[in-house]
Amino acid sequence: MNRTPGNDRPRGGFTLMELLVVTAIMLTLMGLVLTGARSSRTSGNIRRGAQQFASILLASQSLSLGSPTGAAVIIDSQGRLGDMVSQARRFPFIEGVVEQGLPPTDAALSATSQTIRLKPKNEEPSTLVNGYKIRFLDRGQGADGPVSEWFSLSCPTPPVAVASIRSENGQTSRTALWPTTAASGTLSFQAARYPIPAGFSQSLPEGVAIDLRHSGYEGLANWESLAGKGAIAIGFDSVGAVDALMQNVLPAAGQFRTVQPISPYEQVYFFVTLRTDIEAAILDPTVNTLSSDKALWVVVHPRTGRVTIAANVPQTASDATALRAARAKARQGTSIGG
Repeated sequence: MNRTPGNDRPRGGFTLMELLVVTAIMLTLMGLVLTGARSSRTSGNIRRGAQQFASILLASQSLSLGSPTGAAVIIDSQGRLGDMVSQARRFPFIEGVVEQGLPPTDAALSATSQTIRLKPKNEEPSTLVNGYKIRFLDRGQGADGPVSEWFSLSCPTPPVAVASIRSENGQTSRTALWPTTAASGTLSFQAARYPIPAGFSQSLPEGVAIDLRHSGYEGLANWESLAGKGAIAIGFDSVGAVDALMQNVLPAAGQFRTVQPISPYEQVYFFVTLRTDIEAAILDPTVNTLSSDKALWVVVHPRTGRVTIAANVPQTASDATALRAARAKARQGTSIGG
C-alpha cells in the first residue's frame, strides 16, 4: 500500500476541550487582577480622602496662628455622612456694652444663667443671633479688665440674650464667677461668633465620605456621635490649639442652635470610609462599617492641633464598646500618616 509522504505526522492545533480549559484559566486570572485593582483603587480613594481632610485641617490651623479670632473647618453634613469640607472664616468679636442684667448683687452670683440686654457698638444687634460665647471686660471703673471667664451665649431674639455657665466645659457657679457692674458704671462685652465657609471647599474623592455616626468626641452625651447634628466645625485658636467643636454651624432659616459648642480636651475622631458602606448601614442596621479594613481614622489632638491618620482595626460589632475599642486603636498609634 502506497503512503503519501507526511501523512503519518501528528496534526497540529488544540482540541476544543483544551481551548475551553485555557479560556477558563485566563478568565479566572483576569478576574483576580481586576478584583485586586478595584480593591487597591478603593483603598487609595479612602486614603486620599483622609489625607485631603487632614490637609484642610492643618491648613486652617496654620491660618489661625496669630489671629485673634483663629480659623475653622466646616464639615457640611447630610445627616449621617459628610463629603464636603470647607475652610471657614471666624469673624472679629462683636463688642459693646451690657445695658441690662448682671446686677451688682450677691444674689445673682450663684445663678447658672442670666438674662441680659446687649448693645453692640461695632455690629448691628441682629448679628448677636450668631454669637455662641461671651466674656465681660470693663467693671465700670473706666478701664478694661480683668477679663471674665467665657460664658455660653444664646441670643435668638436680639438684643435680649442669655449668658450661661458652660457646664459641658467643666464650669460651675463656683469656678466661673459672674462679673458685676458698678452702680454708676457699665459692663463691656466681647461675643464670639460661629464661623462661615470661606476660602476653599472640597468634596472628598468620589465614593468616599465621613461616617458621622462613628465620628465624635467621647464622654459627652451630645457629642459621642456627630450624626444628625447639622454642619460640624472645628475651631483653632491663635496658637493653633482646638478651642471649639461646634454643631449646627449653618442652621436653616428660623432654626436655632440648641447645643452649645465645647472646648475639647481629648481627641476628636472622624471615620473616613466608603460612601456606599455608610448608605448601606443607614438602610440596614446589621451592616457594620466598623468591620472595614480599608477605613481610616482622622484624629485631631486638641491641645496641640496635631492631626494624624490611623488605620481602622476591624471590629466585629458596631456598638458603643466596639466604637471605643476602634478609637482606642486609632489613638494608640497605628498611624499611617499625619
